[in-house]
Amino acid sequence: MVETGAPAVLIVEDDAGVRGFLSCALESRGYLAVGVRTGEEAMAVLRESAADVILIDGILPDMHGIRLARAILDDPAFERLPISFVTGAIRVRRQPVAGVGALSKPLLARELVEAVEALLRWREAGASPVAERQAALAELEHIFLVGA
Repeated sequence: MVETGAPAVLIVEDDAGVRGFLSCALESRGYLAVGVRTGEEAMAVLRESAADVILIDGILPDMHGIRLARAILDDPAFERLPISFVTGAIRVRRQPVAGVGALSKPLLARELVEAVEALLRWREAGASPVAERQAALAELEHIFLVGA
């Protein structure tokens, strides 16, 4: 990701139209948005540059979004990286718990920006222990319509 001083949001979404919508909504509010199609691409980007927030589709071409989130939480380099799912594989919006949240598609740009802002506040407040984040992810997994 390019260093701009703006918070960087990594968008992991295989649908180009949805990725474009998310990027435009965030960029219009001053965020740097970087989009990738797969979980593998996301991990490569994360290893090469910093992201302030990651948005993950629930079902990716190469893996379930839960699997990608687990890989992120298992890597100490990303222990403070806030995660939100943006997916049609859930039917409810879940406020972030321990830096892990979820938004249901379709969504409004306002909802997206509010969720990103909440995740950034969590990070700035000192984040949460990894064990709490893993527990929050495990709870979130139960509301997915398609299993990991």
